[in-house]
Amino acid sequence: MNHADTVPGQFRKVVSEHPDCPALIEEETQYSYRDLAAMVSAYAGLFGERLGLSPGQVLIAWLNNGPEFVASFLAAAEIGAVLFPLNIHWRPAELCWFLDRLPVAGVATKLALRDPWDALADRISPASVVAVDDPSIRSRLLPASRTASLSPNTPRISPDRPVVYLSSSGSTGVPKIVPRSHRNTVEGVAGTAHALGITAGLRFLSAVPFYHGNGLDNSLSLPLFTGGTAVLQSHFVPSRFAAALTVRRIQVLVGSPAIFELLVRSEVDAACLAALRICASSGGPIASQTAAAIQQRFGVVVRQVYGSSETGVIAVDPPAGGPPSVPLPTVSLRILDAAGRCLPTAEPGEIAVNSPAMVSGYVGQPEMTATVFRDGYFHTGDLGRLDSARRLTLLGRIRPVINISGTNVDPAEIEKVLMALPAVSACRVLPAQGPHHNQVIKAVIAVRENASLGRADVIGHCRHSLAEYKIPRIVELVTALPPDMIGKRAVPWLRSRD
Repeated sequence: MNHADTVPGQFRKVVSEHPDCPALIEEETQYSYRDLAAMVSAYAGLFGERLGLSPGQVLIAWLNNGPEFVASFLAAAEIGAVLFPLNIHWRPAELCWFLDRLPVAGVATKLALRDPWDALADRISPASVVAVDDPSIRSRLLPASRTASLSPNTPRISPDRPVVYLSSSGSTGVPKIVPRSHRNTVEGVAGTAHALGITAGLRFLSAVPFYHGNGLDNSLSLPLFTGGTAVLQSHFVPSRFAAALTVRRIQVLVGSPAIFELLVRSEVDAACLAALRICASSGGPIASQTAAAIQQRFGVVVRQVYGSSETGVIAVDPPAGGPPSVPLPTVSLRILDAAGRCLPTAEPGEIAVNSPAMVSGYVGQPEMTATVFRDGYFHTGDLGRLDSARRLTLLGRIRPVINISGTNVDPAEIEKVLMALPAVSACRVLPAQGPHHNQVIKAVIAVRENASLGRADVIGHCRHSLAEYKIPRIVELVTALPPDMIGKRAVPWLRSRD
């Protein structure tokens, strides 16, 4: 794929090559690339007028998967600003951490989603929260003319300037802000498209939330910057998901393990998915039973995609399935021992990555940056080994993390919230096996002597500070933590194909 070096440049290239091809489909509404270009110009004008959005400033996207998110992303890029998509399920307490650390120019949201921002009026002015579906402004944002185009006065943007921030969890209980540059973004799309065999004109089912790295990269940027069509799923409803697969004759499904597990349990007739050509799972390891069931029932191989917010896609299973996975041609891998020395072939160690899609560090966190970005490589915290053909086998995690339907949750973040309860003397948060090959959050809590604490107390306390998906589903109350819960342990990928 020949590509430009900035997001606006790549988008303009696709618009010029495929102006009347469908870019987005939302329910019964279809937007061509020409229509989308007109929307982007209108959104850029709105953000400039209402927020004074200018190059380098941050625009928060508090939106579900829809044309509004896509237009906001491209409009911010067109201006030279930075879009920061945030998980719409977070609580105000979680949002404050970011507001305290970033100069936010405004928030793009919808009327039904703005309640958390009204609760934060002391942190961000209500005038800076723009509901793009407000009737007073909505009419000016819809594509009014098929001859409308992107503004010719776009400022020249350096490919190495950030175009999007992503939030990433870690093992310290503190979120990290990952600055993706224009170059990171377009190079990442080019590498993934090459690995998966993506060409123009393919129809994607875009069900993974765009505020998630996997969703932004593989459900939005991948179809958008290759001339494909993104069939948008604003809310993940199983019946709508299954219907879209069949009615829209979806050809590419890049999802999370939870989505493929749902597909296995659905009543979709295999004949209805005859158009499906490419399936890839990202956001965590897919269970071997799920991958096997998909192949047997629908005749398509689910290819594991391994990557991170910091690096984009690192490796992809071969067309026949894996493991091992095949690193992208532009990716350089090292397997390191505890001292940071390169290990020989077949020796397990920490995976370190360098690629054009890799970011340069974290925003405002120089110590964390120095810890994991060393010698030009990102130290992933994952365990793996390379064979003689430089193929990668994933073995587990060095630093603990819990994967909730493709979203990484930091146990330390939850432990900090639990420790604020006066009745808690110690706690340990860890993954437990859910009913459908998924992980759920378990909390083992040591209750202080003579204190009273129940499961309802724990859940109620967590709901004040944590999004619903971070709340422990299993709560075990004990008098003291068992010895084997002192300290941190590696979290396995639970990938029985290995």
